[in-house]
Amino acid sequence: MTAVVRLLIHLGVQSLRAHRTKSLIVGGLMAFGAFLVVTSLAVLDSITRATRASIVESIAGDVQVYAKDAKDSLALFGGMGFGTEDIGEIDPFPPVRQAIEQLDNVAGVVPMGIANAAVSSPGDLDHALTDLRDAVNAHDDANVALLGERVRTIARVLQDQLAKQAAVATTENNGAGEVLTRALSDEFWAGMRHDPIAGLDWLDTKLAPLGEQGNTFYLRLVGTDLDGFKHTFKRIKIVEGEFVPEGTRGVLVGKAMLDKRLKFAVAMHLDTVDNELKKGNVIAGNKTLADTIAKAKRAASRLAYLLPAKDLPEVTATIAAEVGKPPGDLAALLQDFLVLDDANFARRYRLFYDVIAPRVQLYPFQVGDTITLTSFTKSGYVRSINVKVWGIYVIEGLESSDIASALSLTDLMTFRELYGRRTAALDAELVTMKQVSGARDVAREDAEAALFGGSDAVEVKAVQEAVAEVAIDKVVRQESFTFDPKTARDGFALTAAVLVKDPARAMATQRAIAAAVEPLGLQAVNWQGSTGIVGQLTMVVSAILLGAIFLLFVVTTVILNNSLVMATLERVAEIGTLRAIGAQRRFVNAMIVFETATLGVLAGLVGALASVAFISWLHRAGIPAPADVLQVLFGGPRLYPTLSASNVVAGLVATLVVGVFATLYPARLAMRVQPVVAMQGKE
Repeated sequence: MTAVVRLLIHLGVQSLRAHRTKSLIVGGLMAFGAFLVVTSLAVLDSITRATRASIVESIAGDVQVYAKDAKDSLALFGGMGFGTEDIGEIDPFPPVRQAIEQLDNVAGVVPMGIANAAVSSPGDLDHALTDLRDAVNAHDDANVALLGERVRTIARVLQDQLAKQAAVATTENNGAGEVLTRALSDEFWAGMRHDPIAGLDWLDTKLAPLGEQGNTFYLRLVGTDLDGFKHTFKRIKIVEGEFVPEGTRGVLVGKAMLDKRLKFAVAMHLDTVDNELKKGNVIAGNKTLADTIAKAKRAASRLAYLLPAKDLPEVTATIAAEVGKPPGDLAALLQDFLVLDDANFARRYRLFYDVIAPRVQLYPFQVGDTITLTSFTKSGYVRSINVKVWGIYVIEGLESSDIASALSLTDLMTFRELYGRRTAALDAELVTMKQVSGARDVAREDAEAALFGGSDAVEVKAVQEAVAEVAIDKVVRQESFTFDPKTARDGFALTAAVLVKDPARAMATQRAIAAAVEPLGLQAVNWQGSTGIVGQLTMVVSAILLGAIFLLFVVTTVILNNSLVMATLERVAEIGTLRAIGAQRRFVNAMIVFETATLGVLAGLVGALASVAFISWLHRAGIPAPADVLQVLFGGPRLYPTLSASNVVAGLVATLVVGVFATLYPARLAMRVQPVVAMQGKE
């Protein structure tokens, strides 16, 4: 046997030397295959680790536990539809925590709940009138004059809009023109100085309805034990404000979400252009950037009345100097200022943030503000709760990803109020409302008569007053912003987020968690199955990348097989000679396979070494993420791949197996040729 192996080695080496050109071609294909396998596995493994770090270690956990009989699937970041998913409840939570924490690979268990809440911010006119009333009540005459001028500026804009509408269509303005004329008159503001309360009341009742409605935006809230969350998920970093103190109501909002969805329109559009220029794009000839700049120009008119009156001279002079025109109407100067190109953008972008941005409110709320969260509860009514914005957060490494910071974090007590679970206290409250309003049960066939006829008609006004009374009572109770942390932790939750110690054992730990919580009527899913649309997108993108790599590898294998067929068939005469002098089929087959295996090992080592060098370079340079979803996959703006020994071994084994497998078919073809015919092949 030893002699046979030695002979095979000798013949294999001699054959490789004798057919250098063919060996180089086939070896090159094998080396490329090894390079492709090692590189792709290293990149995919790096993406898996980066994605885990960006989603799992920031908010989702490796495993999510929720009700086994849930009507909907859990979707932390939201699903394909709208609304809040019905995922059941975990009540009480402590037994679930105890069952999971006893497992050896569990690093932390955090209760969670999901709720969608609407937040409204006042319109520009409403905001100005509120500030004006505050200044009047504070007897701040100087500020009253400045704010009065702001109200007049907004009224002037509304008057211009009314004139434009009248020019294109004949519509009833219901006296809006007269209201705006009076609001702009010197006589009205002279009267304000003598009787400011009457003037404010007129502005609130007559002028305010003409202004634009305030903005309403939505926050997807994750209610959790914020103190436990902070110690478990350590990639959350507060960039403004502070973390919500333990036992205190509050909310934390993602910075990227604020910057890309809620920021003042002009600033947001300019930021978009700046980000694109940093990626190497240019404004010239770029329709998308041209449209973005046009949006900024359309939104710039608001700056004329959002800027404090005392700052208008300085801002106007600065903008006029930049555009090369004398100081005049600020709105017109801003239109010239926002004529942007590749030569002036950087300078004007910096000027905007140095001169204009510090003087206006860029976001609908600031850290320290109290906002009102409004949600449709599980019980079917609307609940509004006042909470303080304690801080703005980012996920470390994903600072610019609005997907990663799409969730706002709040405490468990606030979440439970917004969730509106049906309780005995709520039932008693509804009974009280029914008694106060005089509501009663009415048969279906009598409903119309009860509503619209007779002395027994429903007293709508009484119902409205009762609801208002209860609503006010609730708001007053919500002014207490503290609670008992133990009570919050021991109450109900919708899910449990579990972070593991060793990610390599995550699947085994998930199975152990599933077994531990099944008696409690719960199920355990991994992070891909619990993050909704984000998890689906990451799986789709990963599948596309893997599919593309697999297709390229298949093409390489086919080319390698064809090359080996041609190379083997060209050696038919050599094979026939060997068989004619007594070599058996098995020996010749072994010789061809051993020769290919030797070439595969050498080529695989070359390809693996090339991959090591390439991955080392990529690790230094990084792979840029052109889209936001890829930032989540890459764990940041760039992916920095790393190589493991398993990647190299897998590449070598794959190259060897594919090479040997591709040799079997051409060797079989060669064996079918009779020795006499084979020896005549060259004649």
